[in-house]
Amino acid sequence: MQISRRFGFFICAGLLSAALHGCGGSSSKDTIPSTVSIFYEHSLIFRNHTTFTMGYNAFGQLGDGTLTRREIATPVPGMTGMVKGVAGNEHTMVTNGSAVYSWGYNLFGQLGNSEASTSYPDAYKSSPVQVNFPETITSVTDIAAGGYHSLAAADGKLYAWGYNGNRQLGNSSTTNAKTPVHVAVGHEGEDLSLLSVKEVAAGGTHSLALFDNGDVYAWGNNKYAQVGFSEPGFSTYSSAYSSPRKVTISGATGKIDQIAALSSASLALEVQRDVDNNIIGQTLWGWGFNNSGELGADIALQKSSATPVKVFQTPAIADASGFVVKKIATGMNHILLLVGPRDTVANDGSWYVQAIGLNSAGQLGNDTTTSSIEFIRTLDSGGALMTNVSDIAAYGKSSFALIGGVWYGWGNNSLGQLGNPVQKDTIAFYELPVTVKFQ
Repeated sequence: MQISRRFGFFICAGLLSAALHGCGGSSSKDTIPSTVSIFYEHSLIFRNHTTFTMGYNAFGQLGDGTLTRREIATPVPGMTGMVKGVAGNEHTMVTNGSAVYSWGYNLFGQLGNSEASTSYPDAYKSSPVQVNFPETITSVTDIAAGGYHSLAAADGKLYAWGYNGNRQLGNSSTTNAKTPVHVAVGHEGEDLSLLSVKEVAAGGTHSLALFDNGDVYAWGNNKYAQVGFSEPGFSTYSSAYSSPRKVTISGATGKIDQIAALSSASLALEVQRDVDNNIIGQTLWGWGFNNSGELGADIALQKSSATPVKVFQTPAIADASGFVVKKIATGMNHILLLVGPRDTVANDGSWYVQAIGLNSAGQLGNDTTTSSIEFIRTLDSGGALMTNVSDIAAYGKSSFALIGGVWYGWGNNSLGQLGNPVQKDTIAFYELPVTVKFQ
């Protein structure tokens, strides 16, 4: 087990203007800060059918009814039987497959609850509230949390709510939405209600949707080409797209099966199948800002690309012994891939984790802080190659893996978001996995 500690201070770097979210701000045990100066520093995992959270909690984003930071995983009252959980900048959401619940910061309506205040100092909920959809829903297939906005795929429809200053809600406006709006019209006037939405993904200020026919649509902030388009005649990328627009992935011959988003980049996993529907190949495509190598070697570091490039490609898969990507998890600027044999539905002991991108806090889990433009194998707590992984998660600069039924975390732990105590006045991180501690 290795832990690195560095003395330092937080540099204010927000998603919105300094006028809205400058550094500093007051806080107390019963009042949220007046400004946001800490970003993506809380985590969520499931254990024994219960939702647990840990880390920064000044906006109630841990959901335990307090504004108290937690350095061990703490159960969220009432949130049992959930099937997916996501964390935005300062808010959190979960779903049990039929309803969506949220808590945390709500200045822009990102909680999606009509009764939750959007006015400081009451713009938060430290306990879960239910998201109020405009119509009765029966099946929630996916949820996503961006910086200050939220997305859901429910009953085949696309919904968005929260902050809309970068048009990330996709409803051709810049007006914030306190409750979900049904996004039904595409950039070219397409009737999106004729398609069934399968997955959603949210970056800091942009959004993605994957429909059941394999089409990927993107909208919102395109400053770094994360929406996947460049405007002819302009030397820079358009600042925003106000409604979903289909992304063209030249060279893709299969069907897009998964999507994901980083802070200012987007991902789509293409899957090729044979006549028997067996996976014979996969390509992970990426576009947007290549901050620290998370989009691979085909985009220069600190540069953007509106054209999707190959971030990862599996070797040819000839039989059931071939390994494929099972799940994608993304932090702000790093990617985790859960990999296992093609025909295994559950971990058979051989599943492992690959990681790429920013590694300044050890979030790649390879016992270094060197960022990587290539996927590398994550190590276990003893420094050997990690195996027997059933699930993964990533938040901000932190990573998690469920190994043999036990959760481990690595990367940033500056506020206890790995479920481990933090020494006062230090910024701590782990370059190798440590066991998450539970209340």
